[in-house]
Amino acid sequence: MKSLLASTLIFFSCSLLAQNKLSDRIFFGGGGGFNTSSAQTNISLSPQVGYKVTDRYLAGIGITYQYVKVKQPFDATLSNFGWSLFNQFIVTDQFFAHAEFERLTFEYLISAEQTATQGFNSLLIGAGYAEPFGGRASFNVTALYNVLYDESVDPRPYNSPWVIRAGVGIGMF
Repeated sequence: MKSLLASTLIFFSCSLLAQNKLSDRIFFGGGGGFNTSSAQTNISLSPQVGYKVTDRYLAGIGITYQYVKVKQPFDATLSNFGWSLFNQFIVTDQFFAHAEFERLTFEYLISAEQTATQGFNSLLIGAGYAEPFGGRASFNVTALYNVLYDESVDPRPYNSPWVIRAGVGIGMF
């Protein structure tokens, strides 16, 4: 009976220890965006979850949803959605390198009554800055360059190969 009790306690202790270590390695982040002009309004949401493989190397996944309200030349509502796989390497306490593959399905206008969707791949490489605040949280700004960007491809979801992001991370640093 004592050995069964001891084995059970050891099992639960190891399970709790593993859970604590796992929860210390999982992080959440992402960002959102809002942009409006006389021609259109864009609202985006991009949550992410990741795992600290080591104290300096992080990997994770994200999803993206973008709402686009076109006002000119005619009214239309479009939706874009996608997913991404990313890697980050922490260079210093606040600077990190970032690489990401993104697959985005975006909707675009053909005419006032007709839309179409198309898939678009991006390979984003760049760097970021994290400003810690309040425990394990940080405000992050990342500048990325899409090495797959092709100006001759039309339609495309981005008007530039540069992607600038800002967001909040919890547990990254």
